[in-house]
Amino acid sequence: MRSLSARDYSFNLLLAVIIGIIGGYGAVGFRYAISGVQHLAYGIAEPGFSFILDLPWYLRLAIPVVGGLIVGPIVTFMASEAKGHGVPEVMASVATSGGIIRGRVAAAKVVASAVTIGSGGSAGSEGPIVQIGSAVASKLGQFLRVSPRRMKTFVGCGAAAGIAATFNAPVAGMLFAVEIILGDFGVAQLSPIIVSSVTATAISRAYLGSAPAFAVPAYELASPVELLYYVVLGVAAALVAVAFARSLTASESFFERLRVPDWLKPAIGGLVIGILGVVGMSHVFGVGYEFIEEALSGHLALSLLVFLILAKIIATSATLGSGGSGGILAPSLFIGAMTGGVVWYAASAISPDIVTSSYGAYALVGMAAVVASATRAPLQAILILFELTGGYEVILPLMLSSIIAVIVGHQLMEDSIYTVKLRAKGILLRRGTEINVLRGMRVQEVMSPEVFTVPHNMRLRPFLDLVAEIPVHSSIFVIDEEEQLIGNISYQEIRRVLSDIQALEPLLVVTDVANLDTRSVAPHDTLDVAMRMFEARNHEELPVIDPTCPGKVIGSLHRADVDEAYQNEIQRQDLLGSIETSNESLRQGRTVPFAPGYLMTELEVPSHYIGQDLRSLDLRNREKIEVMMIRRHNANEPHRPVSLMPSADLILEQGDRILISGPEEVIERLARS
Repeated sequence: MRSLSARDYSFNLLLAVIIGIIGGYGAVGFRYAISGVQHLAYGIAEPGFSFILDLPWYLRLAIPVVGGLIVGPIVTFMASEAKGHGVPEVMASVATSGGIIRGRVAAAKVVASAVTIGSGGSAGSEGPIVQIGSAVASKLGQFLRVSPRRMKTFVGCGAAAGIAATFNAPVAGMLFAVEIILGDFGVAQLSPIIVSSVTATAISRAYLGSAPAFAVPAYELASPVELLYYVVLGVAAALVAVAFARSLTASESFFERLRVPDWLKPAIGGLVIGILGVVGMSHVFGVGYEFIEEALSGHLALSLLVFLILAKIIATSATLGSGGSGGILAPSLFIGAMTGGVVWYAASAISPDIVTSSYGAYALVGMAAVVASATRAPLQAILILFELTGGYEVILPLMLSSIIAVIVGHQLMEDSIYTVKLRAKGILLRRGTEINVLRGMRVQEVMSPEVFTVPHNMRLRPFLDLVAEIPVHSSIFVIDEEEQLIGNISYQEIRRVLSDIQALEPLLVVTDVANLDTRSVAPHDTLDVAMRMFEARNHEELPVIDPTCPGKVIGSLHRADVDEAYQNEIQRQDLLGSIETSNESLRQGRTVPFAPGYLMTELEVPSHYIGQDLRSLDLRNREKIEVMMIRRHNANEPHRPVSLMPSADLILEQGDRILISGPEEVIERLARS
């Protein structure tokens, strides 16, 4: 199978079917797991928590707390990735580690999420299934030692299978994977993802039925003027979605700062849920689909709708922010349905003659709009609602409100509810993989010490003669008497004066033709900063200035060199990702041959390397070995070391483990030392 995976594209489709089967059965099994936990906790196993009010107040208070006490140790000591809604962790693995996800995450997520939701925690089931499916797909890829690019596709297959099976929505599952997880609509990625999505949906329908999750409310557009209210609904949905995202982020920050053992924090979130249950708000327990149904039927009063928006935001923020495990799509659907109902009440009071008689259609559109604004994935949101309901009647206002919600939401908050958590960790997905690669590289790694400068008062003819003799530079930098940068001359400026050189030669000096609005970079700037300058000015070469003496040019940076460095780094990360998928033996201290006479191994850093940086060690030239990765102890998560990319200034520390490759005799000597 490993041999086939390396050479046969059709193997991708075969593995996609396997992932789809796992995702489908995983979604079915997870739903049964939630019901099982609910039966153990409350003695009742039925959809929803409407029975809560029939229980004594102390049980309503205590059971969510006990659930938190069970979840806390699981996410703290077994797999920290299992806490929260899980999707950002999958996105981070795709963006930064080639799709590598620890196998234990799936097991931890199943138990933690089932206990969280089954005991009454306010969360959805789709996030756990996405993370579980992605983790299983990643582990399968690691076992088969597939390339990082293929690994990312398989992780997308797992995510698509999870969404498709959870919502009975194969197209929405596919779009969720490519729009949110991968951000790549390439055909090579799309085909396996579609196969996984369809396979998972078929299995889910076989066990759970093929009926739409929600009934489509009666809808008829009485007047085109009513579309204005759907525009208002889009704006309202954006406001609510941003409030939800900010509340969740604030809750996560609060619990991170809270001086309480991490394993105890989910119990505090459970206490918030229990208090809401004591005061009669059973609506916010669990996934909440039964109350979405009531909103779609138009059976909830205005005051209750407003209160449920606030209560669900608080409940979900407390559940997930404290370390509970579950998804955010179902809470977003819940909040959106209530928001739609509130807008209908306002619209019907203003224009009773042109607004539909029931707010079900507004609730349905509000569901899509809040999801679209929160996730910044309008296509996925529209199609989830379309497939959840199986109805086409409300598609026009659905699309209108969703697009408005995304536009307004982006103006109010740059990040989505998924990426805001990643930005806090320094992972930016706005421009895909490129920005994360370039942010990890410095100008000093790529810059050239060769730079061509001319004095500002040089005459035009001597300047042109000099340009003809020097090596090709896309820019010539102009300096003043104190050798401070004042401008640059590109070949575009030179071409402008060549046609009139005879007339202009006696009159002009280089300053007259130079571009005095010059951008520069410093050696410590990241290549992401440099690339933005290249794009903004359409330059091919930038001056590099001395940070201790601003204005003094010490080198140049060529766009072609940045592009080459980027491609080399991508290839390097692909290689490291391939190594990561098959280095269990390396972690045990063994050596692995990868070419005749060459070995690869991971070993503890030799004592005589400690305290030195990689530049001074110069292992490539002295020992003919390549340092490919450094693993360093993580004080916050001792069971999960930090993987560091080698850089010239990185100082090796006691306890570091280095992944190296080189000649067999050198590797064996270092392994014995």
